[in-house]
Amino acid sequence: MSDRFTINDAQWQQLVNRVKEHYKPNDSNRYLISLAGVPGAGKTTFANKMAIELTKQVAPTMVLSQDGFHLYRSELQAMPNAEEAIRRRGAPFTFNSKAFVKLVSELKNKSNIVKAPSFDHKVKDPIEDDIVIDSTVGIVIIEGNYTSLRDEGWNDLGFFVDDTWFISTPEPIVRSRIIKRHLEAGIAQNEQEATERADGSDLQNAKYIIENSKITNVLIQAK
Repeated sequence: MSDRFTINDAQWQQLVNRVKEHYKPNDSNRYLISLAGVPGAGKTTFANKMAIELTKQVAPTMVLSQDGFHLYRSELQAMPNAEEAIRRRGAPFTFNSKAFVKLVSELKNKSNIVKAPSFDHKVKDPIEDDIVIDSTVGIVIIEGNYTSLRDEGWNDLGFFVDDTWFISTPEPIVRSRIIKRHLEAGIAQNEQEATERADGSDLQNAKYIIENSKITNVLIQAK
């Protein structure tokens, strides 16, 4: 059973204390936390805020997003099911899970300087080597939709992380955030298109995540 936390000031501190209790400052390994959740759950906002608090109270902390491992549009277009792959971009098969897990494995050793890709929804492709995680970074929060997925490839991430977290957010909030995100990033040209996309592939992916993710050590309940 997962340890349950609600996002409020008291339980934020309890989560920080949880990391502080397990983090070993003189260890040669980084402390790695996976943070999973459905699209629009608030993973990035939560991870960035937690990184600030952990940096203040425990050790220098960075966030690594799974989003940088989206397949390039050219790779999707080369697939036999190209039209479906482009429509479903954001589903597990539209990511390079092997490259993602390989990079996480390299993160484990604190002496490794690791360069990771980022992803800008306006650019719509990864930007290689855009994130640099150097030897001063003791903690990394690895956030993404599929970081606790049971599927082959994704499942291997569990061999390298020290703690597993999942953020759970009510569906109406998730849906509203996704629609807003599509409009702001220019993925959709109007609210109707954004709504159709949210109710289609995005919520389809969300259902898959809920049904196929492993039980994590921590369940964070957002409001």
